[in-house]
Amino acid sequence: MKKFFALLLVLIMSIPAFSEEEIITLPEPAKTGGLPLMEAISLRRSSANYQDTELTDKDLATLLWAAAGINRDDGKRVFPSAMNTQDIIIFAFTKSGVYRYNHESNSLAVIEKGDYRNYAAVQPFGAKAAVNLVYVQDVSRWPEKVPATLEQKKQAGFAHAGFSMQNVYLYAASQGWGARTVMSMNYEKLPEILRLTENQYLMLTICFGVIMPPALFLQSFL
Repeated sequence: MKKFFALLLVLIMSIPAFSEEEIITLPEPAKTGGLPLMEAISLRRSSANYQDTELTDKDLATLLWAAAGINRDDGKRVFPSAMNTQDIIIFAFTKSGVYRYNHESNSLAVIEKGDYRNYAAVQPFGAKAAVNLVYVQDVSRWPEKVPATLEQKKQAGFAHAGFSMQNVYLYAASQGWGARTVMSMNYEKLPEILRLTENQYLMLTICFGVIMPPALFLQSFL
């Protein structure tokens, strides 16, 4: 019997423990500078001719803060949501991996390591964008007492995502970079990669990156 328990103990100890998510703390985002608002609005447009260039950690932190960060002491975010449900989760796809943005701690949780940018946006330019932000709505964050159907909640979620994406567009315009919203993502693989629950729904992707100079863009077709 003692040998049995000793063997059982060895087997238990040999089973690898489930590791906690790897967390990457982002630098403080830049909250000043850039173009005046009206100039940024006048330059806002969709772009898809990206250079395959990575963002600095500071630029990534600023992008994510502009998309969904906190801008008040009460924890409310830079874009509105119905009844402050804050039902939008943003995943960042870069050349190095897939990350979930935590606006409360200004950090990234590592979901997968490796380049999955083409899953977030299946067009050719999606694989060259510095980062693809995938928007997911978590309807479980809605209070149960709210008399809204699932379809109504999803409609509100698209509005919430749109508010956030406009911030991304304006940040891109202010920096002279490019952004483009797409619906074409890998709907079969992404839920598995992102480990989505039954209450979490894929919505949209916005690609973001450094714009390729016109001469290089034309050269890519020669």
